[in-house]
Amino acid sequence: MYPDEELLKRMKLLTWDTTLTPEYLLHVLKHDQAGVDDSVRKGLYIKILNWFPWHEVRLMIPPDKLPEVLADDVIQGLFPRDLRDKYRYVKSLL
Repeated sequence: MYPDEELLKRMKLLTWDTTLTPEYLLHVLKHDQAGVDDSVRKGLYIKILNWFPWHEVRLMIPPDKLPEVLADDVIQGLFPRDLRDKYRYVKSLL
């Protein structure tokens, strides 16, 4: 997994269209999400899967969270359709 400094750099790439800070997104990614809005968590996962190639996603997401990241409702939010198909396939391999 990437160190926090690298994760923070990547979170900065994802905040161009939101008022959420990279530090907050890093917290959502790394910690238990008690009290975090589900739409924020789901939106973060969708952005990560849309923006980064799989080899980087694997380095960004803690292994115990991969099933949550590859949940059907997250995959359904991906664009284009080929990307949804790709991650459905990845999910089937895990």
